[in-house]
Amino acid sequence: MTQHYQLHLDTPIYSSTFINPTTIIIGAGGGTTKSGITNKITIINITTKHENQLNLQKGDDVPMSMHYDPLNNLLICGINSTETPEKNTHLRTFLLDKNQSQLKLKSVQTLLTYQSNDDYQRITCLSPQAPKLLAIGGTNNQLELLNYPTLKPAFKTLWCEQQLYAVDFHSDGSQGKLTHPHLIREIERPTTETNCTFRNAMYAPSLPPQKKEKRNTLTFFLICIRYGRGMNSSMLYTILNHLPSRGSSVWGGKDQRKAQLISWKLGSGDRERCKLISSKPVTCFDVSASGRLVAFSSSDLSIGILDGASLRSLLSILHAHEFPVTSLKFSPDDSRVVSCSADMTMRVIELDGSILVC
Repeated sequence: MTQHYQLHLDTPIYSSTFINPTTIIIGAGGGTTKSGITNKITIINITTKHENQLNLQKGDDVPMSMHYDPLNNLLICGINSTETPEKNTHLRTFLLDKNQSQLKLKSVQTLLTYQSNDDYQRITCLSPQAPKLLAIGGTNNQLELLNYPTLKPAFKTLWCEQQLYAVDFHSDGSQGKLTHPHLIREIERPTTETNCTFRNAMYAPSLPPQKKEKRNTLTFFLICIRYGRGMNSSMLYTILNHLPSRGSSVWGGKDQRKAQLISWKLGSGDRERCKLISSKPVTCFDVSASGRLVAFSSSDLSIGILDGASLRSLLSILHAHEFPVTSLKFSPDDSRVVSCSADMTMRVIELDGSILVC
């Protein structure tokens, strides 16, 4: 039977990544405010509840995004420093010891040309197959694709005219996609040139490409994109939040803040399924390693788990946190889902085979 429980910490949590089925790393802290809460990276064994902490230096912000590479035992993070934007060493890597209990700083790097101290590294995404690419994206709409593990630029800087929300790579390394508020783009990777380009892949569902002057009237926002994995690797998932506007809405006047999960066929680009999953905007989304399950968190504080193929609802937790979820991850073996929040808690959802026969 599926069970879930909370773990209470002493700091708000903003990012997380699993390093094995029972151990997760979280990025937590009070940010740059004078709250007295230390910014740190914490390794937590979910089974034993044992914690190992690495306190960040004074002037370092809370880790806002992270990715763990198990082959090189390397944690890749986006951590702002309070230097001027030009000297912000936001890209950090940490080496994990053999016991997977201690982290040691390996490298720091400045890539994104921030214009404000409010900008941060929103995206940290590593492609799964060699030759590997590391995608680093900022709230300044800048995307850097790096060779990995050298962390040297693979292509020239890519600038996006719209807000950059998410990047994901297919499990076979053949392609990558990114999402803007109203548009999905494919990253075209050349074999010989230094220029990597975008190709418009699809617009927000049910909305045709609109003229530039009308773009600001759209109330759909694509906030997440993920490739299917394993048995569903031929699919693509997008989360579509709809926000109310002063103009007309596709929803009724009473319930405008809805969220849809849409699955697409990769080969044809056709929409496979569309499901209304929440009456409020979705904040996080993840796909399990096997591809059998997908999970989402909503700003109404709920968490849902669905079948990856049919999008059938399998589990719903109505009040998982006091604040909206900031990070949501499946364990590498599909045995659990962990949600994190700025309310200083983690919710662990233990999964078993019975969830697929609900």
